[in-house]
Amino acid sequence: MNTLLIEETKGTPSVRFYENGELFIEGRSLPEDPTRFYTPILEWVKHCTAETVTIHIRFEYMNTSSSKEIYTFFKLIKENVCIKKTTVIWYFEEGDDDGYDVGREFESFTQIPFIYHEYAEALD
Repeated sequence: MNTLLIEETKGTPSVRFYENGELFIEGRSLPEDPTRFYTPILEWVKHCTAETVTIHIRFEYMNTSSSKEIYTFFKLIKENVCIKKTTVIWYFEEGDDDGYDVGREFESFTQIPFIYHEYAEALD
């Protein structure tokens, strides 16, 4: 299993998945073809051999079709027999109740423990 690195674009998040189980997804997720974009991510998770996985997710925006792919991502994490412990660190912008609520929904659906980290809005 190799490191998976995907560069961020205007419509897709950066992805950095490391063999040690540190996984990062950051940015905007509104790809034209979510299945095509998320397929290598889902395949990587299926073959992950790390026993402990920490997932850092910081979406500026995520459309509905991306959220379906992220749900599948979490489902595959749970189904992977090699992964014994999973923690999600869910980042949301200060005052973004919707961003927080999306994390709570994923946590509820997946039964994976989430840690919520509120951050201040970035200055351009």
